[in-house]
Amino acid sequence: MSGDADNTYFSDGITEEIINALTTIPGLRVIARTSAFAFKGKHIDIRSIAQQLGVSTVLEGSVRKQGDRVRVTAQFINAADGSHFWSKNYDRQLHDIFAIQDEISLLIAEQIRENFGHLEVEGNLKPHTVPATAAYDHYLKGLFYLKRKDFEDIKQAIGSFNEAVAIDPHYAEAHACLAEAYIHYMGFGEMDLNEAYTQIGTHIAQAMAADPENARAYKIDAYMKLFAWDWAGTETAYQKALDLGLPAANEFVSYYHIFVKNEKAHAIGLAQNLLLTDPLHAFSHWQLGACYYFDRQFEQALQAFDHALALEPRFGEALRWKGLVLGYLGRFEEALPLLDQALEVTQGQLLAKMDQLTVKILMGEKEAVLQEMEEISFHDPCDPAQLYALLDMPEKALPFLEQGLAQHSIMMISLRYFFVWDNLRGHDRFQALIQQMKFPEAGNPAPTKDTPKALLEASEIQAYSQQLDALMQAETLYTNPDLNLRALAQRLGLTPNKLSWLLNAHYQQNFNGYINGLRLALFKQKALEPTNQKLTLLGLAYECGFNSKTVFNTYFKKAEGQPPKAWLAQQR
Repeated sequence: MSGDADNTYFSDGITEEIINALTTIPGLRVIARTSAFAFKGKHIDIRSIAQQLGVSTVLEGSVRKQGDRVRVTAQFINAADGSHFWSKNYDRQLHDIFAIQDEISLLIAEQIRENFGHLEVEGNLKPHTVPATAAYDHYLKGLFYLKRKDFEDIKQAIGSFNEAVAIDPHYAEAHACLAEAYIHYMGFGEMDLNEAYTQIGTHIAQAMAADPENARAYKIDAYMKLFAWDWAGTETAYQKALDLGLPAANEFVSYYHIFVKNEKAHAIGLAQNLLLTDPLHAFSHWQLGACYYFDRQFEQALQAFDHALALEPRFGEALRWKGLVLGYLGRFEEALPLLDQALEVTQGQLLAKMDQLTVKILMGEKEAVLQEMEEISFHDPCDPAQLYALLDMPEKALPFLEQGLAQHSIMMISLRYFFVWDNLRGHDRFQALIQQMKFPEAGNPAPTKDTPKALLEASEIQAYSQQLDALMQAETLYTNPDLNLRALAQRLGLTPNKLSWLLNAHYQQNFNGYINGLRLALFKQKALEPTNQKLTLLGLAYECGFNSKTVFNTYFKKAEGQPPKAWLAQQR
């Protein structure tokens, strides 16, 4: 929410930053902003939202900005019963917004860890330098448009990110986002390749200079090395991005596995994984459809594009790709109106026109296509090369591909495995191009995220578990309703991460499960003592450390299989 409708991007951006911080925690599945925001401002039952997103816990909150003040609220809701088990309000000056993001992200992460299981949580989830407030404002606008990834949105994003870096030239994330926006703009075929590469390279360098650990900058650097055919450098840059917290299921990996590794099934699996964290984002379904398309699974691709358009009916990319796959399925009467619509939505964008020409080629309209090609100004030589290849005109296609080699066209990486080039594969000049690109062997190990390791040695597990048991027995710390993981870790001389790991690995419980188990044992003992018969059950629960009626009743019923009153009657 926002106090001003024009500041929607601001509240969306703050939420995005918190989500991004939480996604850096290994083992935590966080629903992406786009899918979560499908429910923004709607009065829908939390249980229904959780079911559609496939989650057990919902974080609900609001952001209100007025002048130089900002109010942030956040609360955790158990999706099973709609109960609230944590909430917090923040009133801050706008210049404190970055500290608020860190504080909220850490509190949320610790609450998840205490209630659900071990997570590796760093002391600061979002290490960064603080940009100028006005630059951050433009950055949030740019991020809002970049996430949509349609042609007009990308142009808007470029403008906003340029405003941000003009105000704050050392704003690393804005430079990295600007480089990413130029990658997409270049992909639409609307920008001179040399100009695009210059812009992207400049902003990557500025992002890395300002923040050598910016994950997005290394992702874009991996793209650039991929387009430069530096295969080893691509893997190194991408591994660095993963190590710095880049989510494993991102669009870069799909192209890498399709065009470089020829692992189309793996790319499809990664795109399906992306849907787990962003199921209501049209782009997620589009990406899955694209992976199916490159594997010539046109029926499956069509289903994915239909899902994307159900979520966003005027999504230009989904419109044109759906039209394209309908063409490959021979359903021309359905394909052409869709491509006309894509051209209208994208205001005549070149890739939509190319897809229209591709369908006409599939319909056998060779002369009409050739005539239309004469009237088009292509920025990327691989674009006319692709159309000539589909027309089975190698004498026309190959010179353009040779230009593509000289200019490092982004589509040259597709030469070895993309089916549009199949008519050229028997020609020596085409095979010479393949040789000059020096593709790596298919199937080599790809970059991966590290597997989590044990945080304590066997001897330390034994020593700290004995110390914990003795401490709980001697001081009954669990009767303090405000006891948390961090405070208990301090008493043991451990880090919160190590104590969380110990509880989950040795006791097979999360923090709250362990503490509430001790509270429950004490409650059962006290409830059966004759001297306590006049006390209410809830009063006894509070005495044992439970801090709310809902938490007590929920935990008791889960542990004992019946409500407290029924258990007590049975015992007596």
